[in-house]
Amino acid sequence: MLLRDAAPDEFQRHGRELVRSRDTAAADRETAQALRLTMVLRQQAQRAAELAALNDIAIRLATLHAPDDLLPEIVDQARQLLGADLAYLGLVEDGYLRLKVTSGALTPELVGVAIPLSVGLAGEVIEHAAPRWTADYQAERRFRHDDTADTAARAENMRGLLGVPLRLRGRVLGALFVGKRQERDFTEHEVMLASALAAHAAIAIENANAISSLNAANDQLARRTDELEQTLRWDQRLTRVVLTGGGVEELLVEISSMARGQVSFVAEPPDDGTGDSGIVAQPVVAGETRFGALVLDGEPVRDDRLLLDRAAPALALALLAEQAAVEASRRTRAALLVDLLTTMSERPALRQAGLDPSARYSVLVVASGRARLPQLPGALTAEHGGRLLVVTTASPDGIRRDWPRDAPTAGIAGPARGQAELRRCFHEARQTLRALEVLGRTGEAATAGQLGLYRILLDHAGRRDLAEAFERVLGPLLAEERRRGVPLVETLRVFLDHGRRPRPAATALAIHVNTLYQRLAAADRLLGEGWRSPQRALELHMLLNLTAASGPLDGPEGG
Repeated sequence: MLLRDAAPDEFQRHGRELVRSRDTAAADRETAQALRLTMVLRQQAQRAAELAALNDIAIRLATLHAPDDLLPEIVDQARQLLGADLAYLGLVEDGYLRLKVTSGALTPELVGVAIPLSVGLAGEVIEHAAPRWTADYQAERRFRHDDTADTAARAENMRGLLGVPLRLRGRVLGALFVGKRQERDFTEHEVMLASALAAHAAIAIENANAISSLNAANDQLARRTDELEQTLRWDQRLTRVVLTGGGVEELLVEISSMARGQVSFVAEPPDDGTGDSGIVAQPVVAGETRFGALVLDGEPVRDDRLLLDRAAPALALALLAEQAAVEASRRTRAALLVDLLTTMSERPALRQAGLDPSARYSVLVVASGRARLPQLPGALTAEHGGRLLVVTTASPDGIRRDWPRDAPTAGIAGPARGQAELRRCFHEARQTLRALEVLGRTGEAATAGQLGLYRILLDHAGRRDLAEAFERVLGPLLAEERRRGVPLVETLRVFLDHGRRPRPAATALAIHVNTLYQRLAAADRLLGEGWRSPQRALELHMLLNLTAASGPLDGPEGG
């Protein structure tokens, strides 16, 4: 009967038959032993089946590599293995046990519940890394309850509850729970069975996470490889455009052919790199120079953004090259313009300097070589000797009329046509500028004809008469100056500039006032004391200023 796994009631019938044929006590004893042995064998068979099921579960879990597939499988197997009404699993995240999946739940309230690790049955399991259970969760007072967890437990009518930790190499990943909807205690065997399942589950979860991370890394590597291959193809195409002599426009055409939308270059990109209506802008920058941005008009995709990122440096280099070419051309034209205006050579020709031989031009010589000028039509500029040379199609009257108050001093001459007339106008404008500076008329733009009484300074005969008068009146002072090496004439001019006041004049000359008195005593001796009278002083002052204005006009300054 034992060999064929007879049922207990069959043993009992056989025992009653033995009582009728044998000793009653012996028959009862044999029947009881047979029943006990039957229960032992049945328990062993059940445990063998459970172990086989547990082994099958472990194999099944090992084949699931996606966490979204694995966690539901764990709770389903736990519920079946222990004959529970409900099973759920939580993982430790940021100081909480966050419930991830359920099996057999009546409501969705359990999923997503975050239980602090210091409260509830879950807190006991995590803190001690050991199984904990209760016959009636809702009435249990051995641990501190959590309101959120209790609300979910009441919704599920949860009573008997067993929790086991998901342990792996000294770490607790989370906890697995099985529950009944009536009061129920859990046997030691059930606790061991749940713990064994949790051990397999912890390994499977760790492996799934590792495989998931590895797959994500592989996917990212594959994307990066694709991106690298794509960028290499783009770079080759852009490089080919540059090597074949293509410039900014050719690069923009090539970039547009590779993008899904229309690509253009703008000088002022949106501040945040993204404009209205989904327009994407990629800054085009070279060192400290910001040229503008590549703008994609249309719905952007990831490849388009990457394309703009790769194309921007190539476009920046092309813009730098164009900028350098423009600057080189400007410098060449400026050098040719200086040669044309300041030398007697027949080269360069007007066209080489950027001028139209048939046009009429005005010539300006401006006090500062780095001055900011008003807008002048057809203007060509060059810096020479600290001055700014300007040739423009504007008329002298128009230039004077529109000259800003805060602009630098400028001499104007013209209009002129052809090389010879332009050179003459340059010298006239330079002389006019120097006269304006000597006369203190800063910030003014004027022609020679506007200098009034001082127009004589631009006439050769007038300059000759002035030189003779200067030599006649101040010749003795000049001779003494050359003999002693003391600037007596300059001292006299500064003294008169400051209204014949010794101390301001000494300060302007950066000498001691006693030194000034000594120089003035020499002037008294050579010019006679009458030179200090108002009339004589005025005549001397005018003579000095006129000579100062006339002298540099024919000098080498400015070429």
